[in-house]
Amino acid sequence: MSAVLAAKLLVSPALIGLASLAGKRWGPNIAGLMGGLPLVGGPVVLAVWLLHGSEYATQVSLAAPIGVWATMVYLLVLGFISVRWPWYSAIPFSWLCYLITALLIDASGFSQSLVLGIAIIPGLWIAATRVLPKPKAAPIPAALPQIELFARMAAAALLVWTLTTISEHLGTHLTGVLAGAPVAAVVIPAFTMANSGRDALLITLRGFLTGLMGFAVFFLILGHSMSALGAWAVLPALFGGVAVGLFATHHAKKH
Repeated sequence: MSAVLAAKLLVSPALIGLASLAGKRWGPNIAGLMGGLPLVGGPVVLAVWLLHGSEYATQVSLAAPIGVWATMVYLLVLGFISVRWPWYSAIPFSWLCYLITALLIDASGFSQSLVLGIAIIPGLWIAATRVLPKPKAAPIPAALPQIELFARMAAAALLVWTLTTISEHLGTHLTGVLAGAPVAAVVIPAFTMANSGRDALLITLRGFLTGLMGFAVFFLILGHSMSALGAWAVLPALFGGVAVGLFATHHAKKH
């Protein structure tokens, strides 16, 4: 069980902390990109794998890309309502939209649809380059207080612990759908909007949308190669996910 605890309480918060520090160094777009990659979802599947075996983890992985549709709804709603709503109202409302969308996906029976899983990739690109509002000015760099860094890491630990603890009650499909729950996209945008304003928030959200393309690719590869490759499936999945996320983020800056 020590490995499970490590996946729950150490791996994901550490990765979120690194993403936060990278955002401080290279800007809100990179913070969003790294937050959108499978920094939380990956440890969720690892913990589920250790607890319930590879077959269960495979089912969770197959459902994860479908859940990105709900996360995309969350990010777009937040981007649009942030023009008038403060972060402490905009984020809870956007989370409500996320949960409703995730539950509808699970209830619809499409939580493992390969077509929807693949379609989320161009969907995220369109959302990032055509639908999300554009910032009006370059954001002013802001400091990263220690309390913000600790809050991001604590939120990641809470999500991983909660999902892995209640996964037996949720079932494989809903656990997979919720594997991409926007924990990093709650804490990072909240502090970004409060400290740097809406323009920085929109740049961060664009980074999340393009980073989630890498998240979707990661789980598409993982879910369809785990039975053949076992634990080694993580390597091509990680390489493909990171490569797609970086490529999409770089080219989205031109739009």
